[in-house]
Amino acid sequence: MTSGLQDLNPEQRAALEADGDVLIIACPGSGKTRTLTHKIASELSQVSSHREFVVALTYTHVAAEEIRDRIEAMGIDTTQLWVGTIHSFCLTWILRPYSLYHEALKDGFSVIDTFESEELLDEIAKRNPPLKGQFDCKYYATELGFSLDKSTPEENIDPLRSTIAEYHERLLEQKQIDFEMMLKFAHDLITNHLPIAKRLGQLFRIVAIDEYQDTRDIQYSIVSKIIREPSSKSRLFVVGDPNQAIFGSLGGVAKTAGELAALTGRPVNELALRSNYRSSQQIVEYFSNFAVAPMEIEAAGEWRDWSGHLVHDISLDKTELVQGVAELIRHNVEVLGVPSEQICIVAPWWLHLASITRSLVQALPEYEFNGPGLSPFGQNLDNFWYKVARIALTHSAPDMFRRRIRWAREVIEELATAGYVRDDLSARDFLKATNGIEVPGTSGTRFLTEYFDAFCAAFGFVPRVDSELAFQRESFFDRMQSRLARIQKDEGVDVDDLETFRKVFRPRNGIVVSTIHGIKGAEFDSVIAFGLLEGIVPHFGEPASEKTDVANKLMFVIGSRARKHLYLISETGRGNQWYPKYQTSVLKGLATYPYTSRLITRL
Repeated sequence: MTSGLQDLNPEQRAALEADGDVLIIACPGSGKTRTLTHKIASELSQVSSHREFVVALTYTHVAAEEIRDRIEAMGIDTTQLWVGTIHSFCLTWILRPYSLYHEALKDGFSVIDTFESEELLDEIAKRNPPLKGQFDCKYYATELGFSLDKSTPEENIDPLRSTIAEYHERLLEQKQIDFEMMLKFAHDLITNHLPIAKRLGQLFRIVAIDEYQDTRDIQYSIVSKIIREPSSKSRLFVVGDPNQAIFGSLGGVAKTAGELAALTGRPVNELALRSNYRSSQQIVEYFSNFAVAPMEIEAAGEWRDWSGHLVHDISLDKTELVQGVAELIRHNVEVLGVPSEQICIVAPWWLHLASITRSLVQALPEYEFNGPGLSPFGQNLDNFWYKVARIALTHSAPDMFRRRIRWAREVIEELATAGYVRDDLSARDFLKATNGIEVPGTSGTRFLTEYFDAFCAAFGFVPRVDSELAFQRESFFDRMQSRLARIQKDEGVDVDDLETFRKVFRPRNGIVVSTIHGIKGAEFDSVIAFGLLEGIVPHFGEPASEKTDVANKLMFVIGSRARKHLYLISETGRGNQWYPKYQTSVLKGLATYPYTSRLITRL
């Protein structure tokens, strides 16, 4: 495949053309996703059989959709492409086909809905003090069992272990599994039933892993067993940035080429993408200070020589934070000409963001915000009715066509599996039927309730009361009502209107409000970060030996999101009089650009 190769730089082209197993260390803004999609497209163009697949593993469903959208836009047939998260991969390729070979799954299983999982964990945790709820129950699957989040306080360890044990016991009694059990059982199967790895190794032409630095040992192990199988035809193509490995507390680790070679039993060729096409040289030089894996990064894009604002404010009080951030937003939009959707407000914890989002909505009514606590329902991509809601709440516009076709296929597959529709129902005919469903009114909840009823009628089925679809519908609305009630109570905002519901699935507009972990992969003209304080960046629960590296990685992610302007705020007034919080230590000595007790608008 040669189409589009002229758009690649020499480093990207070398990565694309490299033979064997490859590890690409890609700096921020280096065209990592472009390189990955060109590699996938190239491999797809060489597929010669319907029994040969190209597999791409992504960290999020959103990243998977972006990759598929890009490849389809290139005019490449994606019939033999499988792209999704590692959990979806395990479910599709290992658990469903081979569950009979696992003692815990042989009598059937279903995947517990995220909301139900959180409720069950919450109930058990509250009976095991000092745990206060499901937010204290972070754990992850390993090859040998399950490990607790590294930031778990010592006094919580035994209660949390008891909570997790009872939680798993309750799930298995109901023949249910959650995402971590997916990984553990998939690893059990591919380890103990050798024909699985052999079969997959013959089916997969290549396995590409995006954002490899967030991959856990158990996930590496599952993939490496496929690659390592003596008869395997699969190759490995791994892309990411160890400087952005910010999920270490949940087991994420950036393997070296040598470590990958030890896992696969084959040499791994390491290459690098060093040209940043996103940020100004000024921004690049600043965030490079936080690199824990040193890499020579050079700005190479259109903003290379841009001289923007780079501010670190250490004396703004938390009581003035909303006013200060509001002034920054106005200055960026009204003076600097930055579009509102190109501004991101970021902080380490959702707790701080929810509060400031509410206050900014009130202080800046002329602007739209996309932030925590303002969405009527969270992402729950494994819930069938969430998938139907995506179709219900979007219009048949040209820019949504490919995505809606793909969503339609997902819904058809589940309906066909349940026996409600023919498996040869085309996505176009499906969308023609759903586009004809009309529901009056302005209430989001009422709209979806009536739409789901009309949807069932349009396809001639009524879910049985005891069916999985019925349970998922109940869970979908329970979760929605819980969120709506919380938003009304905590934020003082009623978001149960149809227009707000529709915004959930529209392309990004308005000012983005997000955690550091939530903006990975995103880029903005202006980034405003606050809460950059010791005990928050890094989290106070991080192991002492890892605190500095963790803080540096978080700051690296924040800085590398910005194209032109970067505003860092270590506000005063947090903590208490005995234990006040000060700026995170990794920022000390790096405030080399002018800053003041007020923000840039006062300079």
